[in-house]
Amino acid sequence: MSSVVVSIMQGPLCGTLATMLLYGVICMQTFHYWQAYAHDGKILKSLVAFIWILETAHTALSIHSVEYYLIMHFGDTENLAYAVWSMGATYFVGFIIAYAVNLCFIWRILRLSQKRWIAVCFFIVATVRCGFGLTNCSSSFRYTMWKTFRARVFPTMVVGWVLSAVVDSAIAFTLCLYLRKRRTGMNRTDSILNRLLLYSINTGVVTSIFAILVIIMFLGLPTNLAFIAFVQVQSKLYAVSFLASLNTRKSTLEQTKQPVPSADGIALSLYNTSLQKPSHLQPIDVQKSVVMDMYGDSDGLPDTGKNSHDSGC
Repeated sequence: MSSVVVSIMQGPLCGTLATMLLYGVICMQTFHYWQAYAHDGKILKSLVAFIWILETAHTALSIHSVEYYLIMHFGDTENLAYAVWSMGATYFVGFIIAYAVNLCFIWRILRLSQKRWIAVCFFIVATVRCGFGLTNCSSSFRYTMWKTFRARVFPTMVVGWVLSAVVDSAIAFTLCLYLRKRRTGMNRTDSILNRLLLYSINTGVVTSIFAILVIIMFLGLPTNLAFIAFVQVQSKLYAVSFLASLNTRKSTLEQTKQPVPSADGIALSLYNTSLQKPSHLQPIDVQKSVVMDMYGDSDGLPDTGKNSHDSGC
């Protein structure tokens, strides 16, 4: 009995505990976003609210699935052989979250590259990947026995998670590639780019690692549900990375406002300065354009005549 309970419930239980921890981080990030970026566009603010609502539902469904087995049906080993509806619904919500965040990062690639065909290719692959995930989740409602479910979705499960690792890695690689092309040789601009590169790498690499771990656990432990823990956590990592990239905009842009020495040894600010600018000098917009292309947002920047409601992801 104990071995059956461990093999079936250890993964979902550990995954649920981890998602509850990360949900607290997401709530804190969301609160900070609404406090610090109240002037963001309606589309971006709606996206943040949409993701937070989905993450709340994801956490609640995860808790219900664990409660169903360990509390409501405590000691019922026969019931462990069947999937409760909330477990499939949890992953259904998780795939929607991943898809929404992927679309936002693809939009950033479009802003940086200005090449529509690249964004279209990523959109197609991300949509196919989401389709595999939603199909597998839907199958859990039809084939409730774990053994039957595994046999039915084995090929689509493997293909879907391989696509997940490929899409996340490719998005991170493409963002890094086009950010590196923005290097100017100026120390401050390059330091900002290095910071954006680090965020881009973290965005794709961490979620890709979890997708690979899902494949390893699913193939290596055929009688165990350990892979579910990594499926649950990956959904939260998408939201964490997305909100973190939004909440770091002001600190990143603050670096562009620090005074830099001019050729005459006079400290000049790139955008805002208390010193009067000579009329023959043109403002340096290199660093501002880099950050605006990355985030599509003018919050925290000097007035450029752009309406704040036009901001995107």
